Amino acid sequence: MDNRPIGIMDSGIGGLTVAKVLHEQYPLEGICFLGDSLRNPYGEKTQEDIVRYSFAIRDFLLRQNVKMILIACNTISFNVPPSFFAGDIPVVKMSMDVPAENAGKIGIFATPATIGTHVHKEYFRKKYPDKAVAEIPCEGLAAAIERNEGENVISALVEKALKEYHAFDIDTGVWACTHYPLIGDIFRRLLPKVSFLNPALPTVEQGMEILRSQDRLADRAQEKRFYFTADPEHAEPIVEKIFGRVKTEKAELTGV
Repeated sequence: MDNRPIGIMDSGIGGLTVAKVLHEQYPLEGICFLGDSLRNPYGEKTQEDIVRYSFAIRDFLLRQNVKMILIACNTISFNVPPSFFAGDIPVVKMSMDVPAENAGKIGIFATPATIGTHVHKEYFRKKYPDKAVAEIPCEGLAAAIERNEGENVISALVEKALKEYHAFDIDTGVWACTHYPLIGDIFRRLLPKVSFLNPALPTVEQGMEILRSQDRLADRAQEKRFYFTADPEHAEPIVEKIFGRVKTEKAELTGV
């Protein structure tokens, strides 16, 4: 038994989609969430900046005495070095283990920084060598979601990416950015015949299996705390919709 919170880190509000899954599947677990909304979007920054900001978020969460950290951000997960995962506290990156057995052509929707690593393309080509895989970098999309731009603006960004990368023929889409499930309705409207896969659930299960194997699950309901590096007011409606009335606070990062 371990009633310390689980740390969840993201470049902004997208990681709330992972926190939502954790809350639904393991409601007793405490959550300490930090979104770096001040520096969002990460997906169009240099790897050097991504790494520097990510270590600052990790260190903040460690100071909150978390028992594990879930990286609820693909851009961070696949751009930080191996040393990011070292230490006594487990650090779990975003999973790619989504069921695509029935896919014909898989579309990977992600930020330019995530697409630049090609890790998803390599993973799916190795696991499903008989399937076509398309990479679809959605430039500006995470930032538009973060700013709560109107539906017309966000739809135009998705449609632009689909046209530019000739992706209207995919039948299975993978949301390789945790912001994108927040606009799932827009994706489904533009691609009504596509099945979309969200890696949030396998990510949470991978982390919880580590805690379960060490007998470190919470045994009673714990507090859920949400921090943002910019004014948290913009995130409060989403947090409240998922978690009810909980406190959101502004946090300062050191070393950035």
